[in-house]
Amino acid sequence: MVKMGKLLKEKSGGKISIKVFHNAQLGDEMESIQGTQVGTVDIAVTANETLVNFVPDLAVFSLPFLFKDAGQMDRAMSDPKVIEAIQEMLKDKGFHLVSLFSAGTRHIMTKTPVKSMADLKGLKIRTMQNQAHLDTFKAFGANPTPLAYTELYGALETGVVDGAEVANTNYYAKKSYEVTPDWAIIGWLKLVAPVIMGEDAYQALPADVQKAVDEAGVEAGIYQRKLYRDSDNTRLADIEKAGATVTHPDDKPFRAAAAPIIDKYVKTDAQKKLYELIEQVK
Repeated sequence: MVKMGKLLKEKSGGKISIKVFHNAQLGDEMESIQGTQVGTVDIAVTANETLVNFVPDLAVFSLPFLFKDAGQMDRAMSDPKVIEAIQEMLKDKGFHLVSLFSAGTRHIMTKTPVKSMADLKGLKIRTMQNQAHLDTFKAFGANPTPLAYTELYGALETGVVDGAEVANTNYYAKKSYEVTPDWAIIGWLKLVAPVIMGEDAYQALPADVQKAVDEAGVEAGIYQRKLYRDSDNTRLADIEKAGATVTHPDDKPFRAAAAPIIDKYVKTDAQKKLYELIEQVK
């Protein structure tokens, strides 16, 4: 966001800038989104899973293996047609898309090595409270168990759950390798974090400033996603140094098992359009 602020100041000739409030100073994600609706917050960075409560069609981003790899995700998140499709979804609900950030690639931590999908059979795996996620892990043969993230370490320690799905950064930062030393690189989900502002606030800006906001948003998104990828790669090296056992199961069975989830959750015309546009990005 600091990078976006610098870009915006340059592109607008100093007409507008961004003041960043860290660590939920303006409220949690839900409150920040609501703040853009009523005008108490100009721009909010939020997890897609939170924004879905306001824009249900964005559930497309909760789908397993939506992106082929990190490179294809990056290209899709900068693709004008993809951005336009998301804008249409958001505009109907009173929002304007400023940028698309990454919130990491999700893998699986367990207490026993996962060398193939069969090794997940019957394991209690903590997931978010998201039906598409629950259905995905059922398809993998696991027993998905929604649980608050703050309770996860204790639940792993006491055996309430056998594992969880998180990103490299979370796994390392929370020292989860102490209680679940096996780390399977699956990449089953790449989390998207939209950056939004209220549509009314956007429309109130002069045309040249609107253009600056949109351009700065695209460039900042490219910058942030690379920053996150680099951080993710560094964390994987740290995970290995910490003594975790890292496995790389064949993802083909996982992808095949998850394929029906796409059909189940891509329902509306808007969702079908967005999904197809992402698929078309090479």
